[in-house]
Amino acid sequence: MLYTYPDYYEKFKCVAGKCEDTCCAGWQIVIDDESVEKYKKICSGIYKNIQEEKRIDFEEKVFRQCADKRCAFLNEDNLCDMYIEWGEESFCKTCRTYPRHIEEFENVREYTLSLSCPEAARIILSNSDKISFYTEEDDEDETDEEFDIFLFSLLEDARDVLFTILQGRNKSISERALLVCDMAEELQETLDEDGVFACNDVVEKYSDAMCKKSTVFEETDMVSESVQIINHYEKSLVMFRKLYEMELLNEIWADMTDEAAELVFAEGKDNYNKLHKEFEEWLDIHIKNHNIIWEQILVYFVSTYFCGAVYDGNVTGKINMSVTSLVCIYEMLLARWIKNDKELNFDDIVTVAYMYSRELEHSDINLEVMEG
Repeated sequence: MLYTYPDYYEKFKCVAGKCEDTCCAGWQIVIDDESVEKYKKICSGIYKNIQEEKRIDFEEKVFRQCADKRCAFLNEDNLCDMYIEWGEESFCKTCRTYPRHIEEFENVREYTLSLSCPEAARIILSNSDKISFYTEEDDEDETDEEFDIFLFSLLEDARDVLFTILQGRNKSISERALLVCDMAEELQETLDEDGVFACNDVVEKYSDAMCKKSTVFEETDMVSESVQIINHYEKSLVMFRKLYEMELLNEIWADMTDEAAELVFAEGKDNYNKLHKEFEEWLDIHIKNHNIIWEQILVYFVSTYFCGAVYDGNVTGKINMSVTSLVCIYEMLLARWIKNDKELNFDDIVTVAYMYSRELEHSDINLEVMEG
């Protein structure tokens, strides 16, 4: 079995009650079968614990929620009563691993830190280096007869090229986003029409272009602002509207979305372009590494979700979700900048990024919406 980790993975340490938010509210925590049986034993028998039993929905295999969708075990100090009363060994799989996220493939486990955790988001977005990944291996082996190992191998190779494009800092972030969208569309079309093996030519084409600085990247020099992805009124509006198709997990996020729609989009294209020009100029002066932050967001979503296309064949959906996520976060930050009298700091970026990630990544429904 191969285990893959981003280079920042071991930097995470939970700050517990000092965290500005909690990972135990706003989403329903699913309990794994082994933990369900463990909790049944704790809550039954001669030491039957009625109070604890009421906090667990054994039929649905979830922790019950109180006001504001807070886990029933979360106390007023934002600490876990289960941990306090039963110890860390009592945690279910989700509580034990979060914010460590695992994507599972045949003989491969890909680990990352979830952007939905404020501390993890701070680690990811404060990294000025190009993210790299390392692997470990053990003797464990598994077989899944339905797993398409050829498609997965192709996706891994394609993702490596996507990383190279996204980390090509001699180009603007919008140009990089446009190029990965182009590559994904070409891969999808080739996969649908000609099959997996024909896609190798597409991967080689973009890989060679990156190595030789040849035609594919040169074509982006001729791209006009009218077909850019980021800071483009019509394209950004289409992406932003997807937020209204999502399942709502946090009422505060709904208010932020409405506020951004009003401040950024409501007065039309000319005002939008004016605001973006001013915001971009402000960022260049006050947050000089902002393009690296946007890069890290794109690399995060691509690294986490792209190879999941092995299960549904939706290559473009994974890239569209990644780019849409950056656009939505960017527009929300623009709105916050306007609201804050044209001031913004790194903590604002972390807050918007992790709150967006919670709305998206803590809901399978919302992931499907963004990939659609």
